[in-house]
Parts: sequence; C-alpha cells; structure tokens
Amino acid sequence: MANLTMYKVESYKQEYYKIFSGLYNDFKNSAFTDYNFELMPLDYESFINSIEKGLLNCLILFEDNIPTGFLVYTTVISEALELNIIHCLGSENLNSKRRALLEKFIELNKHIMREKVVTYPLLGKQGTFADEILNFGFKIINTAVLALDLTDKELLSRVQQVELPVLGNEYTLSNWKTTYFKDAAELVHQAFKESSDALFDNRFMSFNGCRDILEKITENVYGDFLPGITKILLHKKRPIGICFANLTNNSIANIPIVAVLKKYRNKGFGKILLKNTVENLITSANAGSWNVRELNVSCDEDSIPSVNMYKAIGFNVKYTYPQAYRSKYN
Repeated sequence: MANLTMYKVESYKQEYYKIFSGLYNDFKNSAFTDYNFELMPLDYESFINSIEKGLLNCLILFEDNIPTGFLVYTTVISEALELNIIHCLGSENLNSKRRALLEKFIELNKHIMREKVVTYPLLGKQGTFADEILNFGFKIINTAVLALDLTDKELLSRVQQVELPVLGNEYTLSNWKTTYFKDAAELVHQAFKESSDALFDNRFMSFNGCRDILEKITENVYGDFLPGITKILLHKKRPIGICFANLTNNSIANIPIVAVLKKYRNKGFGKILLKNTVENLITSANAGSWNVRELNVSCDEDSIPSVNMYKAIGFNVKYTYPQAYRSKYN
C-alpha cells in the first residue's frame, strides 16, 4: 500500500509545461469514455493559456518527479469554488492520489472556502471517490442526466401524442424576450431558493445570484442560447413558468432550467413548457437549423416529480452521478 508521503503536489508552473503534457492528453483522450464529457476538453496549449490567464487553476501530483495526477478548479464563472476534474493515471492507489490532490486543494483555498461553497460533480469513474470525499466535509446529491433521443422517430411520435392540460384564457405561452429578464430572474429565485440545487449553487438563494445565472445562460456562457426555443408561460401577462434551452455542441441540446412558481405547481404547467420547448427544437432541427441528435437535462435523482415529468415527455435516464458540495459554513 502506497504511503501519501511519496506524493508531492504543486501548482502548475511553466517549468512543467513539457512533462505535464502527456498526463493532460491522457485525460483529454478519455474525457468522453471515462468522465461522460459532452464537449471535447481544451487542447493542451489552450488549457495552459487558460491557467496563465487565471481562468483555471491546476494542481499536479508527482511520484518520483513524474506527473501522475492533476486537479483543475476555477472561481471564474460562478459564485462557487468549482472543482472540475481529478484525473490520475492507472488504477493503483487511485483514491490515495485523489486524497493527496484534494488535501492540497483545501490547504490552498481555505480562505475562499469560508466565503464560497465548493462544488464537485464526480462524473464517470470519479464516482468511486464519493465515499472518500465525505471525510472532507462534502455532502452528496445524486444527480440524474436524462436524455431524449431526437433520432428516434417512433419516440418523437409518442412525444407529440403526449396529452397536456388545457390552458385557461388567462394563460399564454411565449418565446423568450429580453423584457422578461427581471421577472424571469425573480421566478427562478422563488422556484429554486429552497431546492437541492441551491445547496451546491448558492446563487439560487438570492435574486442577484439568479440574475447572474440567467445572464450566463442568455449570454452564451453555458452554451449557445436558443431564445426562439425557450418558452415562457404567462398568467395575466406575468411570467409564472419558464423552460430555457441551449446548444451544448452541434449535436447536443440542453435544458438548463425548468421553473414554475410554487403556487402554480401540480397543474401540469411544467409538462406544457417542456413539451412545447421539445417540439420547437424538433421543428427547428427538422428545418435544418441544427444537426441535433440529443436533448438532455440534469436534475436531482430524488426529485420524483421532476424525474417523472421528464419521463412523461419521453426522456430516459442516461446516467447518474454524485454531485458533491461543501458548504461555506464548514
């Protein structure tokens, strides 16, 4: 059994440029198969440029002066301290290496962790670290990724046959307009402030935090925003529900948020928003706007109403993963 004292963990330095490239490219080549990535990771040169610009931070684990593992994190695109990936070569002493990297990460970021929640989606084989990470003050939310296969014509036919509640005269459906932004931010805040999502993304707990989330969605930070596909449900011309849509890449679309105000729930409004968004996307894809093959969404696996809503529209669970988070109050 290896001893942790044999490991040395240091922040990336320019002098490591050549010896680190092989380890990074080992991760890049296994990003889809081992870590469920939907986008190709940055090429090595772009990755190093992101570190040098302060957009990413990287810790490297050495064994006998040879890089065999690394950890990447950032604070740039949210109010959280986001731990993106822990990758190590091989399978021997894997969790010992992950622990060494995580201990250095915590040591370097103690001051930030007093102010920010730490998030770490344990995608793919990182899930084997879930039990270990609890010893570092993390908690786990089991997250499901559900997907709708847009190449399955029989499935899409069944989607179109899904029956929906009839909207009353005071309700209307609209596509996204920038004039809805403020009301939509308040809507998302009210819908998510007490949800499990708010535990690992504290922005949901405040109106300004939700403004930040919506700005990043609509300004293409989380993918290419699709305003013509995004649907808003209005009651007496006031937004009471919303379903956002974006393109993750050329073949995958994503629904980052479906939200309905609490007083309007259990009326089938989420299904109405979701189905209309899906049908808009299918129509646009069939018209040749995009070559989209899949539409996916992530949600708390234990949120049975949400999971059932997606399944009712034709989504199936693609995979699950532990979403780890560490409260800033620890």
